[in-house]
Amino acid sequence: MTTLPVTRDQLREHTAGGSFERGRQYFHDGAVQSVERTDDHTLKAKVQGSNVHPYVVTVQFEADHIAAVECTCPYYEGSWCKHVVATVLKVLDSDEVLKSDPAAVADLLADMDRDQLSTLIERLVEHAPRLLDQIERERARLIGESDPSDGTA
Repeated sequence: MTTLPVTRDQLREHTAGGSFERGRQYFHDGAVQSVERTDDHTLKAKVQGSNVHPYVVTVQFEADHIAAVECTCPYYEGSWCKHVVATVLKVLDSDEVLKSDPAAVADLLADMDRDQLSTLIERLVEHAPRLLDQIERERARLIGESDPSDGTA
């Protein structure tokens, strides 16, 4: 389990210009697509914003404080952006953030046949419709087509 050493009130103190409220709305709208713990003190998240591609948020933390945050969005007002806020709220709201482990995914899917995999993907998209865009992009990359989201398809 990953517990961030920050409260919602402390999170709000690191924001300005409405970033907390917009980040809370992003969190409630499901814009945080994934959060993974990459090591004992770092989280990486993908947050869908106004750009076609999700922004990547990195949160580094120590036992008693968040040490650094970074986002690939263009926002910089000397405070944390809405994507960072959405990520931190997602972690504070969830019971567990999984460590990235591609081998675990491969092991989990290894004994499934094509029909079972197809059904699994369909059900995941039902629960998280935003996955469809990512599936289209990854499919295009795997089969060597142009990415449908880059306007060259």
